[in-house]
Amino acid sequence: MKAQLKAVKKVLALRKALKAAPPAKKAAIKAKIAKAKAALKKATQKVVKVTAKVDKKKIAVIKAKIAAATDPKRKKVLVA
Repeated sequence: MKAQLKAVKKVLALRKALKAAPPAKKAAIKAKIAKAKAALKKATQKVVKVTAKVDKKKIAVIKAKIAAATDPKRKKVLVA
């Protein structure tokens, strides 16, 4: 998440610099923007992957609690 914010801020700063830059430097700034966008995409993919992993762990813990519950009332509450 932090890496995503950092990458977005960099892209925004570069876009701002692009508007104020002389024509000679615009190509270099556009290349930097492309690189920053790629970093943002990579960071986003990592966040999605980690989030899925965390969700799977939470689901596994809940399923284990349901399986361990012996009292039918408690099991019904956990399933709901």
